Amino acid sequence: MQARLFDSLTKTCNLCARRCVIPNGKRGFCNVRENVSGNLLTLTYGKVTACGLDPVEKKPLYHFLPGTGTVSVSSFGCNFTCLHCQNHTLSQEFRRDAVWAEPEDIVNAALQSKAQSISFTYNEPTVFYEFMYDVSRLAKSAGLKTAVITNGYMTEEAVRDISPYMDAFRIDLKAFSDSFYKTVCGGARLEPVLDAVKLVSELKKHLELVTLIIPGMNDSKDEISSMLSWEIENLGVFVPHHFTAFTPMYEMRDRRAAGHADVDAVFRMAKDAGLYYPYVGNVMHAEGSTTYCPECGERLILRAGYVCRMPGVKDGCCAKCGRKIEGIF
Repeated sequence: MQARLFDSLTKTCNLCARRCVIPNGKRGFCNVRENVSGNLLTLTYGKVTACGLDPVEKKPLYHFLPGTGTVSVSSFGCNFTCLHCQNHTLSQEFRRDAVWAEPEDIVNAALQSKAQSISFTYNEPTVFYEFMYDVSRLAKSAGLKTAVITNGYMTEEAVRDISPYMDAFRIDLKAFSDSFYKTVCGGARLEPVLDAVKLVSELKKHLELVTLIIPGMNDSKDEISSMLSWEIENLGVFVPHHFTAFTPMYEMRDRRAAGHADVDAVFRMAKDAGLYYPYVGNVMHAEGSTTYCPECGERLILRAGYVCRMPGVKDGCCAKCGRKIEGIF
C-alpha cells in the first residue's frame, strides 16, 4: 500500500515529526515505511495484531462515550523507542504473525459487538496511518465514533488529514522536558507533541491527556508546575488529564514503581492549579476516579476500575445544576 504524506522529490515522510528522509531501498525510523523505487510503501496496512472489545475507560478515555465498549485495533511499529514501553512486543518488533484484515472487517467487528466506537491503540497508530485512515472513513459512514491513542508525534499535515474522520485524540504528554523525550523516547522532542496537542484543541476535537508518573524522572514540582501552566494557558482548564502510575518494565525494570503517594501528589497539584478534570490511574484512588461537576460539585460519574456508573449525568449535563459537561456523551 502506498503511503500518504510522502514527498517523492525530497524523499521525505511527512507523517510524523521525525520527517525521515528515506532513500530508495531504505526504511524510516519506525521500520514500517519503506522506499521502493521512489514510492513510499507502508508495511503495516491490513496487518492486525489485536482486535477486540474493551471498555473505553481502558484507553483511558473518561469523557468519551463513558460506560460503552470500543473495539481496540493495533498493528506493529512505532516512531518512538521508549525505554519503559508496556507494548514493546508490538512497538519494537516487526510482527510477522499479524493477521490480515480489510477495513470492512474492523468496522463489521465493531457493529457486531455493539461497540459505539473504534480505538486505534497499543502500538503507535501514526505508523499504521493509512489503515487507520481507511477504517475511520468507513466507521463514520457506519455511525461509529473513532479515537486514536497516540504519543502525539504527528505532523500538522497528518493531524489535519485525519481529523475529519477522528472524534477523539488521547495523547501522551510523557513529560515536560526535552531531555526526557531525547533520552527515554529515542531522540524525540517535546515541542512537536505540544504543537499537535494545541492543534487538536484548535480543531475542536475531543482531547484527553495522559502523563505516566515515573518517580524521579518526570514528577518534580517544577516540571509538573510548568506542564500545568502550559496546559491551562494553551488549552484551558477543561481537558481531562490522567496521571497514571508507572510500573517497571521493558528496559526500565530497575526503576521503582510509582505508588499512591506519587500520583496523588501530582493529582493535588493539578486540582490546586485549577484543572476541572484531573484523574488518577493504575492505583486505587476514589477521588481521582470520579468526575465532579465544576459548577456545583455533584458527583457525576463513579468509576471502579473499568466499570462506571453515571448517576449525576443527564443528556450530557449535570443532573443537579444543568451545567454541560465537556466531552462526548
